[in-house]
Amino acid sequence: MKKLIKRTVIAINILCLLTFGLMLTSCGGGGSQGVSSEVVNGVAAVGAPLAGQVKLKDSANPDREKTTVIGSDGSFAIDVSDMKGPFILQAVGSVNGKNHTMYSFAEKQGTANVNPLSSAALAIAAEVDDPAEVYEHPDPAMIEKIKTRLPEAVAELMEELKPLLLLYSADKTDPITGDCRANHEGLDGVFDNVTITLSNGILTVVNTATGAVIFTGNLSDIKGGQFTDNDDDLPKPPSFPAAPAGVTATGEAGQVIVTWDAVSNATSYNIYWSTTSGVTTASGTNKITGAASPYVHTGLAAETVYYYIVTAVNSAGEGASSAQVSATTGSTPPPAAVPTAPTGVIATGGTNQVTVSWSAVSGAASYNLYWSTSSGVTTSGTQISGVTSPAVHTGLTDSTPYYYIVTAVNSAGESMPSVEVAATTLAPSPSPTVPASPAGVTATGGANQVTVSWSAVSGAASYNLYWSTSSGVTTSGTQISGVTSPAVHTGLTDSTPYYYIVTAVNSAGESAASAEATATTNAAPPPPPPALDGAALYETNCQRCHAALASTDIVGRTLQSIKNAGMTRGLADDVLLAILSVLP
Repeated sequence: MKKLIKRTVIAINILCLLTFGLMLTSCGGGGSQGVSSEVVNGVAAVGAPLAGQVKLKDSANPDREKTTVIGSDGSFAIDVSDMKGPFILQAVGSVNGKNHTMYSFAEKQGTANVNPLSSAALAIAAEVDDPAEVYEHPDPAMIEKIKTRLPEAVAELMEELKPLLLLYSADKTDPITGDCRANHEGLDGVFDNVTITLSNGILTVVNTATGAVIFTGNLSDIKGGQFTDNDDDLPKPPSFPAAPAGVTATGEAGQVIVTWDAVSNATSYNIYWSTTSGVTTASGTNKITGAASPYVHTGLAAETVYYYIVTAVNSAGEGASSAQVSATTGSTPPPAAVPTAPTGVIATGGTNQVTVSWSAVSGAASYNLYWSTSSGVTTSGTQISGVTSPAVHTGLTDSTPYYYIVTAVNSAGESMPSVEVAATTLAPSPSPTVPASPAGVTATGGANQVTVSWSAVSGAASYNLYWSTSSGVTTSGTQISGVTSPAVHTGLTDSTPYYYIVTAVNSAGESAASAEATATTNAAPPPPPPALDGAALYETNCQRCHAALASTDIVGRTLQSIKNAGMTRGLADDVLLAILSVLP
């Protein structure tokens, strides 16, 4: 009996532990809090990372909006698990004291970088002069048009700028969905050296150093844009980095350590490897990007030869390959070592969320995130296990600081914790309210038209105009939607009074109607005086007395001109009086 009771107690304890573990894993031990599995993320940069915020609007009606702070490396991530795609993004911030507002588009969860070219591509796809129009008025028809046309718009834009992009090996990188980083390479290298502006539907690319215009084109006809034919107008990228020297490979049990000498103008390094000799940078070769010397290549087979080359990278592209080196791994793999603590941890606040990111740790199989609303987080705190970078911690309270540490895990155990980072969630955005009714409405009549003007209404996204030829207009009357002040109502009847009211509209609804304004169109202009037959005029007024004289002198020729020309009565009378005054 005692044994049965003991087994029962053990079973209950195990069940409780399993249940508690599942609770921690699924909701982070914090009620509704957890890590989002549906995220729109990317990099917001113009060469350097943008210091500011990214906002995202969804396709719901009314649309919903979330905001996140941009990380110090330009990265951002927004939880969209409770939102409806596609999404429009707006990044607002500054770089080196200069303000920037840029836009992008995401059909669904995934990558959506925000940069000057993503703004231009969005405007081209939407067929608008200013991409701000898309973010401010994301109607379903517009979003569907963008989703359909965006790939073509990106391709057209990249083709027009290809001579510039080739200088930085960026001609194959999609500015929206590509691997864009604020690392002064590829597209980021382009943004370091040119200024890209959109103004009144015109895209202009200028060499930042010299002020030379590289490209200018109308967004509505980007294929008709003009790219400079002067190579001196293009920025001069740095020379390709030299091939790394001093490359060595040292085999150990289950791993190879690769080292090399630093290259003076390199910003990063790539390693290519194979188990057969003759390694090249050709597609299909195993590639490790962003490596640093010494690099420990782990998880390798025992007693196997591995071959390596190393290349250096900068904004001009990838340099030549180093000489090939090789090493043989040891006979038995080493016991797994506990990974090192994660580094480069960044936390950024957003709308009811915090995004935590970190650099990958060699040998880590997974990561744990620990958090609290108080400083001094330890691994005995609230845990969310099995996370990946970036981890978007959702369901948080507005305007609240959250503190985090990260650990790396493998079969040998859990690493020491990272340094603690903190971020504060954003203050709640006030729910939109129906705008006030427009004030200062005036109507002015003209020729077959009436001009209606009104004062701007705070919080209004657009305006509706209602009209009638009878007083007492209501919002059930004839509507002209999406108007702006002044609105010119054309094609109207002469000498007719028209009556108008105006309403303001935003995502919360339509305002009450303005006071009614009225104006009368102008009367029809009088018809021009009829043309007279010169011949009949001559016969009536001149021929009886002056027939003989008229045929022989200057007066006669003048009278003949009157006969041949169609004149208004007033002009003909003046001419006749002048002639008759000199006749005998």
